[in-house]
Amino acid sequence: MFYVIGLVTGIVSFFVGCMWYTALFGKAWQQGMEFTDDKVKTIFKPQRIIVAVLSELIAALCTVGILYNLPEQIPLLVRAVMLIVVVVGSGIKLAIFDGKKATIILINEGYKIVSILLFFFSLTLFGQYIVF
Repeated sequence: MFYVIGLVTGIVSFFVGCMWYTALFGKAWQQGMEFTDDKVKTIFKPQRIIVAVLSELIAALCTVGILYNLPEQIPLLVRAVMLIVVVVGSGIKLAIFDGKKATIILINEGYKIVSILLFFFSLTLFGQYIVF
């Protein structure tokens, strides 16, 4: 069940990311990154999407492993918040040093928060079925 939760939630997270960076915040992201439509077309090629999906699935399994294997004395929501603080905090630091605009930082880090919360909800609903 561990792998099922990780892989299914990873796929859901990937599709949420697709919606996040297109329908929800696509134009703001594109403007903030100063990408033309032609530049965006060169980014979203099939081989890059395959690598992105595989990366998402690997990260998903790691995220489920981290959230599930931290001590049970720490409530799952607190574990999720701890992971958000580490991931988003390091992302903000790198983005600032890379000279990213505040809009881009909010969009990118917002997606990370939503993604980790998806794993929290998946483990809340199905975590009791994980057996090692």
